Amino acid sequence: MSTSRWIPVLAGRERPANLAVLMREAFVAINDLVIARLAERGHGDVRPAHAAVFQYLDDTGTTVSVLAERAHMTKQAMAELVRHLEEHGYLVRVPDPSDKRAKLVLPTDRGRDVIAVAQALAPELEGLVTEILGADRVLALRADLVTIRHAITAYPTTGRDGPPSRGGGASAT
Repeated sequence: MSTSRWIPVLAGRERPANLAVLMREAFVAINDLVIARLAERGHGDVRPAHAAVFQYLDDTGTTVSVLAERAHMTKQAMAELVRHLEEHGYLVRVPDPSDKRAKLVLPTDRGRDVIAVAQALAPELEGLVTEILGADRVLALRADLVTIRHAITAYPTTGRDGPPSRGGGASAT
């Protein structure tokens, strides 16, 4: 049995947590704080999965297809998240003036409040992480995460023998 409700068991033991899993779990822990704060402010219908909608939603409207692409999920899954938020008054769908076949997803006043609460929490959450790690380590963490994102996204996802080398160049073939 796992000692954590988050880490699955494989062959009777917790799976080792690789770097990607550790980064995701840190995000989940922080996101859970945001979800709890949203619930305190009257937004109990917002679930952790809905972050994928709010995070990628343009204030001028975004199609479900673009939201799905940005969030790296299927259109069907994104449409379900949008449907839930629409039913609870956080979003509306309106005709896209540039493509009459498409609909834009827009935040309502209630949806804009969710975004505002989450944005207002960012400094508090960064402060919490700074208390845990210290200012120098947070600066280094931020720089490292930016470096990782830029280095990995600079390379195609197919046709490579491996990830970029530590020096930032392509791997030798």
